[in-house]
Amino acid sequence: MEITVAFIAEAVNEGDFTVLDDFAHPELRDLSEPRVFPDGPAGLRAKVEALRRRMPDLYARIRDVRPGDIDSVQVRLEFAGTYAGDPMAPTGHDGRVVRWGQRHLWFFRDGRASAHVGRVDRAAIAAALRC
Repeated sequence: MEITVAFIAEAVNEGDFTVLDDFAHPELRDLSEPRVFPDGPAGLRAKVEALRRRMPDLYARIRDVRPGDIDSVQVRLEFAGTYAGDPMAPTGHDGRVVRWGQRHLWFFRDGRASAHVGRVDRAAIAAALRC
């Protein structure tokens, strides 16, 4: 569980991906429908980096974290961030504060996350960004 909390605190909240090698198994797969991130540690990193680019003040608050069944961790998060968008193509979304929830189930192999199933409250994101 500690490595999951460290990943959220360091990579998601601070943009420091040093923890990624310890957290993500090289064969990490996202089994979510729709997908939350592309497979592999590089896909997970790219997704978090993209979120942080669009919301530089992105913060994920851990609402609940607990061990799941065998070799798994369940996490419930509350995200918040101010949409910054692309400075070369400003939109009506810029400056809007977005809040949404996420639930994740991480499965571990050899001490690292090897599979993931997650749910993102996309409706809350869309509602916050409506112009």
